[in-house]
Amino acid sequence: MKTRTADRPNSRKSTQSRLATTVATTAVSLVILTAAQEQLDAKDPKGLTIRQNQPQNGQSAAIEKYFAQGYNYCDALVLAAFWGEKSALDAKYRLGQKMLDFGPEDGLIHIRNARGEALKKDPSDMPCWFTDGGYTFDDAELLGQYWGTGIGESKATMTSLLVGGHENVIQKALRSAKRGQ
Repeated sequence: MKTRTADRPNSRKSTQSRLATTVATTAVSLVILTAAQEQLDAKDPKGLTIRQNQPQNGQSAAIEKYFAQGYNYCDALVLAAFWGEKSALDAKYRLGQKMLDFGPEDGLIHIRNARGEALKKDPSDMPCWFTDGGYTFDDAELLGQYWGTGIGESKATMTSLLVGGHENVIQKALRSAKRGQ
């Protein structure tokens, strides 16, 4: 079947134009995203950077070691505040590297010291809050009823338990509270 010239799009010229536009748009987008990385990093109330990006190539083993020992995001915030690190990711890397170099026991020494210092602070000045552990207002409300306290006190208790490394106590209490409903 023959097609008329008018039925065909100006394929070569049109394709080149679309391709050039796509390349230019992509290049501009990459420049904007790269330049705006600092604006994309979130800041927590203590001024620590919460990076959403992945660890750099050389950091992977240290980060894996950090998580393999059972440490969590709140632990990283506690360590970051204790050491004066810029981000939770930096604290994860630093503790993970210490454990790779000196063994898991070295990690326990550092996290215990960091937790001890954090727990000396007023509950409103803790480096992490109950929400950093993935808990919700509903969880705090439920535990407040279960513990016979107000929501504010249950939030502070959950935060102190989380900072102190006793997340298992929160989880056990939540399970019991949910069974009792």
